Amino acid sequence: MPGDIYEQLLHIPQAHLVELALAGLSRQGELLAKAVEHIQAQLDAVVGAASARRIYLAGCGDSYFAALSARFPFEQLTGLPAVALESMEFARYTLLPPDSLVFVISSGGEVSMTLEAGRVARQAGVDVVGVTTQKASHMAQEFPCLTTFPDISSTGDVDQVALILGNFSFSLAALYLAALHIGHVRGHLDDRRAGQLEAEIRAAPAAVGRAINCSTQIRAYLESVSNEADFYFLGAGPSYGVALFYQAKFFEQAQRPVYGVELEEFTHEQFFLLRPGQDAQVWFVVPPGCGRERALEVMAGCREIGAHVIAVTSSHDSQIQEKADLTFPVTATSEVFSPLVSVVPGELLGIHAFGRWGGGPSFASKRRHLMAISKRLTREG
Repeated sequence: MPGDIYEQLLHIPQAHLVELALAGLSRQGELLAKAVEHIQAQLDAVVGAASARRIYLAGCGDSYFAALSARFPFEQLTGLPAVALESMEFARYTLLPPDSLVFVISSGGEVSMTLEAGRVARQAGVDVVGVTTQKASHMAQEFPCLTTFPDISSTGDVDQVALILGNFSFSLAALYLAALHIGHVRGHLDDRRAGQLEAEIRAAPAAVGRAINCSTQIRAYLESVSNEADFYFLGAGPSYGVALFYQAKFFEQAQRPVYGVELEEFTHEQFFLLRPGQDAQVWFVVPPGCGRERALEVMAGCREIGAHVIAVTSSHDSQIQEKADLTFPVTATSEVFSPLVSVVPGELLGIHAFGRWGGGPSFASKRRHLMAISKRLTREG
């Protein structure tokens, strides 16, 4: 075995990596169902009665996007104000209101700025809860943590890839369940409403599994797109975090011109930068509710100047489907939990973009990570 196996693994064909990533993504729904069970069993011990009067959510990268998407459920389900911040910004806070509850989110539990955000909160005398996949991490050693999966070491290679790719989804499920728990304990949700919401969360893994079916369609779409295309990903409310996730995954794995924009900001600023004749691929993440009517207006404007409009929306929203050039319908769910399902086309888009354009320097670290945990591919090396 060569000394630097990671460097050797960098030369494994792209098609093999795409195959591995798609196999991992196909397991995400089943693993999400296990994660929901595992997280629920921890809520009383980790989150407890949660007497907080304000919620802060801090994370980096995918974890920050999950925080953005979870801010709205926290406000709706708990009746408390909630703020989502990048860990670096949060770590600079010098004053936190008393009776705050801070969630620090890091899949591996080792991100230094997220750990620092938790320490800042602890020094301010407020409660801190970590959200992480890794039980044996610095985060789990320092703070009470919701761990999103029972035992990574016992899973197979493909499942471990699914956990790496699903950081956003697993973190989001933990935050949703924590918000539901706090809202129920505080009396903001009665038993009936809490039961309905829990049932909706439990139904999400099956919807995630069905959303994988658009993989072939997304690959065909990317093969039809020119190398000169500019990509825009738009979302509002909880979907803004999803749009930023799309942007990050697409740029990371394809190194293409790409913009992630809040829908209203695009309407007032970015829209006027689109030019007739420009090859603009404008993606709308449109769940039922927040931003839907505005999205319909902006779709019409984009099409008038020749932009190509793509929508990720409810499978029952015929009006959105009529306004778009191409749609990727996902199983209908409420706006508050829609990111769990609407994120899947973005994950597929990133994987197939890597297959089409080959990724850039930023993909190297993820490639090392994926390959390092794959015994099958390591043996082939």
